[in-house]
Amino acid sequence: MSEQEMSEAEYIRTYDPNRWAHPSLAADAVVFTYDAGRLRVLLIQRKNHPFRGWWTFPGGFVDNGEDPDTAVRRELREEAGLDLSEMWQFGAFGRPDRDPRCHVVSIAYFGILVAGTQAPRADDDAAAAGWFPLADLPPLAFDHKDVFARVMERLRRELERPSFALKFFGKRITGGDIAGLYSEVFGKNLDRARLLRRLGQFCLEKPTFDKPVRISRRLLRRFESARARWWV
Repeated sequence: MSEQEMSEAEYIRTYDPNRWAHPSLAADAVVFTYDAGRLRVLLIQRKNHPFRGWWTFPGGFVDNGEDPDTAVRRELREEAGLDLSEMWQFGAFGRPDRDPRCHVVSIAYFGILVAGTQAPRADDDAAAAGWFPLADLPPLAFDHKDVFARVMERLRRELERPSFALKFFGKRITGGDIAGLYSEVFGKNLDRARLLRRLGQFCLEKPTFDKPVRISRRLLRRFESARARWWV
């Protein structure tokens, strides 16, 4: 019986997924934290070939029947011992030569961890795990240099909203924290006095660089709707 003569149920029942060669699917996680005045990213050191001994982002193959959203969190737990409730897709990377083993397409995610809330712990395929300042990244395996460049583009877009910046901090946040984070991400010295004045437009008290401030969510929504690139 030809495919044209089959019902859809018959076609699905007899379909052979191995009839054509296809890429493998992976999921990778880029996790940021802001600690001691530096924006840092989580890396693991690979225990196995290929690129044994190289540093890279946590990640691995998606299991058959597994959602990539689930896979990326599983790999992050297995390789670095971290649990993140919120992660965002920012790209897919599928250049045929990106992995020397075979054609692997990776769906990449990023997340944010408030400093001091969890400590990375290497396990599974990872020989080591740790936080690296952006200015001191080692050479990265696979095409993760490109992955990093792409996620930084996404992070800069997200930080056009100060509400997103608050995800880096717990209950205690100062004007100095915000100024430091934006200087790290955008790579330049900011007009700190002007940034502090603008920060005051959605704080419940006059902000300073050293004392914690309280944010008004109502004022913050109004501020974000009226001003873009507010830190410039």
